[in-house]
Amino acid sequence: MAWPAREKIEPRVWKRGPLRWGLLVLLPLACGALTCGGPPRVPQAQDEAEAGEGDSSTVAAALPPVEADEGPEDEVLPAYNPEALSARLEAQRVFLGEDSLFEDAEGNPMAPKLEVIEAGGAEVGSVEDDILLSLPGSSGMGAGGGLVGESEAVNGNALGLYVPIENPASGPALAHFHDALRKLRSGEDDDGKVHIAVYGGSHTQADVYPGYMRTYFQRRFGDGGPGFYSLVKVNRWYRYADWSIDETKGWKSEHAQRSSARKDGLYGLLGASGASDSKRDRTKLIPRNDSTVASLYELHFLRQPGGGQLGLYVDGKRVATVDTESKTGDYQAGFYEFTTPEEAGHEIEVRVKGDGEVRVFGVAMERTSPGVVVDTLGISGTRAANMLRWNEVVWAEQFAHRKPDLYTLFYGTNEATDENQPISAYRDDLREVLARLRRAAPEASCLLIGPGDFPREVEEDVWVPRPRLAQIIEVQRDLAYEMGCGFWDTLAFMGGVGSMHTWATSNPRMASRDHIHFSKRGYVRLGMAVTDAIMADFDRE
Repeated sequence: MAWPAREKIEPRVWKRGPLRWGLLVLLPLACGALTCGGPPRVPQAQDEAEAGEGDSSTVAAALPPVEADEGPEDEVLPAYNPEALSARLEAQRVFLGEDSLFEDAEGNPMAPKLEVIEAGGAEVGSVEDDILLSLPGSSGMGAGGGLVGESEAVNGNALGLYVPIENPASGPALAHFHDALRKLRSGEDDDGKVHIAVYGGSHTQADVYPGYMRTYFQRRFGDGGPGFYSLVKVNRWYRYADWSIDETKGWKSEHAQRSSARKDGLYGLLGASGASDSKRDRTKLIPRNDSTVASLYELHFLRQPGGGQLGLYVDGKRVATVDTESKTGDYQAGFYEFTTPEEAGHEIEVRVKGDGEVRVFGVAMERTSPGVVVDTLGISGTRAANMLRWNEVVWAEQFAHRKPDLYTLFYGTNEATDENQPISAYRDDLREVLARLRRAAPEASCLLIGPGDFPREVEEDVWVPRPRLAQIIEVQRDLAYEMGCGFWDTLAFMGGVGSMHTWATSNPRMASRDHIHFSKRGYVRLGMAVTDAIMADFDRE
């Protein structure tokens, strides 16, 4: 099975000033010849600290084990049935291919052939497809950031630790979501759909770990359709695995991170809108593969004073003319539903009439069959607090309209660079973000995914931890407990402080040289771990 009791990782505590950072019970996802879940080692930086030439309080180093009580192993390990194993295998195949799986059909670790890493060569194990090739450092670091020092590469297939969901005192944070899955399976769900909204920054925009979740849940509980997609490119490297966006140059993409955007916050569900008033402009979503099947569509747009008309086309044929003008004189979320007689991968196109500004948010695509729908809602470079710049009325209308049963927030990496912001201000902002989400969807389950290791290079090949990262994780954990959300610890999953260097230099490579982003293989590993954690209580019943 996938989680045998191989080698246990001792609970570890990293202490820095008044903060205490505990890594709870951790078990290896896979056990390779080189690491089997051992503590990360940072070449040169750790050696300098041990020799007394560096500051051990700041140089990234292996975490020393400490004594702590552990609960029974079966309370920590996820339970796998044949259905879960089949879903895990299929989701791996979609993103990695048959010859590069982490695990086989029984959940046993496989040993894909390791690549030969040549000095100065391309990143081995980095994302081959165009989704991540141009993804920049989300905090201003270049995608080709500082190269790591030469050292023997760790087996990347052995990286990644199982980390359970931490629940608040009020009870299991994912109870509503698990109940929704049970009702879906028994045919008792009102609309035959379970919706998951996945918010985050560049990790989420890449749509690899959300894509893994989509494939996994749809394999187990039914394919409810592709989900929500933007109609315009939010940034120049914005693209989907299953869809391409073909837009004319006249569209103005606006979101909270863009300085040229209007400050009205009318950005909608994703937090980004596309606007045009020129009849020369059009935009089209084009399916890339067979996983884009749908027949139920809903255009999301802004109803606004003076709003113009748009033509809506499916496979080149006009199906409707939509008037976006507000009849009440205020700004509202607009929705236009349409269907196709055949469930297939259809081209969806919007053409601007030119009689007033049209502002679109995206298209939701679903199937008639019951199942799970995952909306990927990530924008590179964003922070959780950017949500506070969104018009709450318009956003909440769309968010509630999607009827989420679970929403996840994967933020914190970018906030780790905001050293001039008091951590109390970060706490206040995040609390209000969670309050907005709760107001819009009070019954939905909530999961905060903490940031992973994000070191800073102080000199060539010397990577040190960012003190603010530990503070951010502590705030997220505290607020998850306070607001009734679950918390999942990405830093613990990676192996603790200093682990990113190991991921970035492993073979196959599991993270980018920028020490921020994962490779596609790394994102799949992340998707496996967080999905297993989400489903652990459900499958243990």
